[in-house]
Amino acid sequence: MANQSLRQSEIDNLQYIASMANELVQIADASRFPMISYLLGMAYAEAFDILRGARPARLAQLSGNPMHPKPYAKDHAQPRRA
Repeated sequence: MANQSLRQSEIDNLQYIASMANELVQIADASRFPMISYLLGMAYAEAFDILRGARPARLAQLSGNPMHPKPYAKDHAQPRRA
């Protein structure tokens, strides 16, 4: 079952990410880089799982991923300006 909450551009991006990750897994395997291959395989699996609706599309934003930081909350202390 496809993830119904995704826009077509997001589906296209996920398909591209999955395709590129799969190609990079093959390159890493051929070069005998098992950890890189594993991590790229996880990226492929994550993209594929989101596409088929098995994982929430916005999980990265909710998980505290440092590549996708949450915006400051309104009550979060902001630095004072001079």
